[in-house]
Amino acid sequence: MYFRLNPECYLIRGVKRGAIYDLIDEKICALNQQETELVTSCEKNNHVRGDEKLLFRLKQLRMGNFYQNKVYIQKLRVGSPIKEMESDPPALHRAFLEINNSCNRDCWFCGCHGIKRSFGCMGCNKWNESGEILSLEKWKAIIDELRDLDCRDIFITGGDLTLVWDRAIDILDYANGKFRNIYMILHQQSLSLIKINDLADKANIIVQADDFNTIQSKDLAVLVTVKPENWEDANNIEGKNIRIDFVIEDENSLSNDLPLVSKNKILPVNMYRFMNNLEYHPCLGHTLAICYNGNVIPCPMMRSHSFGNVRDRELYDIFEKEWEDIDKFWNLNLDTIEKCTSCEFRYACTDCRALEESLTGKLKGKILCGYDPKEGEWLQ
Repeated sequence: MYFRLNPECYLIRGVKRGAIYDLIDEKICALNQQETELVTSCEKNNHVRGDEKLLFRLKQLRMGNFYQNKVYIQKLRVGSPIKEMESDPPALHRAFLEINNSCNRDCWFCGCHGIKRSFGCMGCNKWNESGEILSLEKWKAIIDELRDLDCRDIFITGGDLTLVWDRAIDILDYANGKFRNIYMILHQQSLSLIKINDLADKANIIVQADDFNTIQSKDLAVLVTVKPENWEDANNIEGKNIRIDFVIEDENSLSNDLPLVSKNKILPVNMYRFMNNLEYHPCLGHTLAICYNGNVIPCPMMRSHSFGNVRDRELYDIFEKEWEDIDKFWNLNLDTIEKCTSCEFRYACTDCRALEESLTGKLKGKILCGYDPKEGEWLQ
């Protein structure tokens, strides 16, 4: 008797335990050490007894099946094997366009204060940096280059966009129809019905907020930035469009039930996300940010890393000639990250390199995790 996992089910081993990724039903089955060794043996086409309870349970879960003889199971993959061998240009999925850096507010969570945030890239920030803002014509040229590079999504951001509203709308109108999705990030205090009507169906609005009580619309995507003392209140926020932006002051401010640390950081994976995470970083992969002064960086929050400046160069040129540096960040999959490399959940886990680097001082450091792969246990 033999048992094999189905084509859509992948066994991923950690240093002690393992996990089965079901990429059709988008679920993960965590295994203990003994179960991991059993499934590993099955995947090697070794003979098994017909009374193993785990294997019957996996069959019930539609993760595998019994066979009378040894079988070869071709795992499901995305794309063509022939295409994978071709030298196609790297795929750019999303770009952040920081078209402004002015703001009359002095929010406590702003990037200019060096605050460490879990979703700072999706919020509004201004920066204490030098350099003039790129011209409107240059931004339009960058938009054309992003379109030619088959960029899927763009995020229009930077300070308080309402201070340069005519410019922002001009850029938005020029980008309209060139990308799958366009997002615009606005502070809650700058939002008005007039501004919402101006955007119409041209952009998806992301609202930056720091007060639960001011969230009024359940239709808009809202990013709520919270301090450690208010983390418990964050659990009471309802709404599928609300995302919590946790401020991490230092290692001592972490709690074991924080979503950035606990089991909640392990997300269901489909075929596309799993295949992507095998090779690329789950966040930095396929991403670029163009700063207001022209610097091209891997993430809006990673200001110390630069691939070049588009003020006097085309984005094409940076993409081609600085590709090795860009690739270093894109291919920073969790196999390369300290601690993650020995974890069975590494292809289903969230990871913010900007925040981790800020907390650890190392690009490949890891502190926001409550799982010990060497012991196979979560911190209590």
